[in-house]
Amino acid sequence: MLLFTIVYGILAVINTCALVYKLRDLIRDPRNRELQLLCLAIFCYDAPFVLASPAVYTGIDKAFHIPNVSTLIVYISVAVCLTAFVTLLMSWSSAQNKTRLRHRLLVSYSVLSLAVMTLFFFLGQPNVGGAEHPTDFDVHYEATPYISVFLLSYQLLFCVSEGMLGVLCWRYARMVEDRPWLARGLRIVTVGAVFGEGYSVPKIVNMVWDQIGPSPLHTVSSVVAPMSASVSAALFSLGFTMPAWGAGYARLRELTVAYRRYQRIYPLWHDVATTLPGIVLFQSAPRTTRWTFRNAWRLAGRLVVEVRDGRLALRPKGDPEVRYELQDIELLLGRQITEIRDAQWQLRLSFTEQTAEISRELAAGLALSGEDADAVVEAAQLAIALKAHAAGVQVPGEDESPLLDLAEGDDDVEAAWLMKVADAYRTSPVIPLALARAVQAETADTGAGA
Repeated sequence: MLLFTIVYGILAVINTCALVYKLRDLIRDPRNRELQLLCLAIFCYDAPFVLASPAVYTGIDKAFHIPNVSTLIVYISVAVCLTAFVTLLMSWSSAQNKTRLRHRLLVSYSVLSLAVMTLFFFLGQPNVGGAEHPTDFDVHYEATPYISVFLLSYQLLFCVSEGMLGVLCWRYARMVEDRPWLARGLRIVTVGAVFGEGYSVPKIVNMVWDQIGPSPLHTVSSVVAPMSASVSAALFSLGFTMPAWGAGYARLRELTVAYRRYQRIYPLWHDVATTLPGIVLFQSAPRTTRWTFRNAWRLAGRLVVEVRDGRLALRPKGDPEVRYELQDIELLLGRQITEIRDAQWQLRLSFTEQTAEISRELAAGLALSGEDADAVVEAAQLAIALKAHAAGVQVPGEDESPLLDLAEGDDDVEAAWLMKVADAYRTSPVIPLALARAVQAETADTGAGA
């Protein structure tokens, strides 16, 4: 009994969290029929794991003075839950007459099964006695008059509903590939339906077998099957709520990636912004800023970043609307990248072939090649040009100095490239050596000119 108490307790917590999560959406949109069905289904699937815990089970029986009445309550809850789940999926295609007919047939079959279950449970009460069987009711009473009909009606409804649920979820998952979190959720529910069949099919086989002779599946029916149903319940809660929290999780990952990029590019951007303040739209936050999460709960929904970014970009410099909260990080990262690129264009006349050759030679000495060497060269060009601009010195560069652009319009590639440049600018030993060579060359030119 301890095993069932622990497992059912854990699943009750999981399903209750899922219910609370979706109830919040239902409160915002109380007339949404699909949300109503989903909340009903999760509630009815949560109730059995609260009630089926052996201690709660026997307590309810004593409260009603009806032995094993908790079994009836639990089975009715599960039946209503599965009917609500299948009805929810069918409602997505409710415009089709064929689907409407199936919808009505399913609901009619469920209502009829619930009526039969209730009737035969109470008809069989005189044959049950007063013994409590919270974990093995099916096995103990499967041959009892009337109770056997109650059990078979429930298992058939469970089996049919799980089968329909699995087929519908698999079919709809292929239709919504453009919505990946919804598709993933539906596939997880499909797997949950398979585990659900792992509950009902052994129980049906065990009951039929016992009508012929002693069944060897009693342990499977009373121990393995409930565990399979428990896995099914967890997967259902995960799958049916995944479209909501999955989008929030994906959004949080995007913001986390943007925050890391922002931190890595910041040293380069800071020197650019200090040397060329005219290109800065608004002052960015220092790397040591303590980012606030006061509005972090909004991450569960989709933020319309493009609209917000456009609105903020048109506001005056230093506008307090930029509060350096997590939802601002993409805007700030975008400004970093844009302003560094603007600085490169503004300073490109100070980029020299001599600096590039020196930097590449030093990079080769450190066994750097490919993009790593290119990043070091780009960082050295920027460092020398920024130092010269800050000192008011005009470096004689080439008018047609090209800028290395590996991104070709891809924002992610652009950010990854500038992170490499910023890392080289901050940590590469090539940069101070290239700066020293530049100073020597400038001194030599000055001496030759004199």
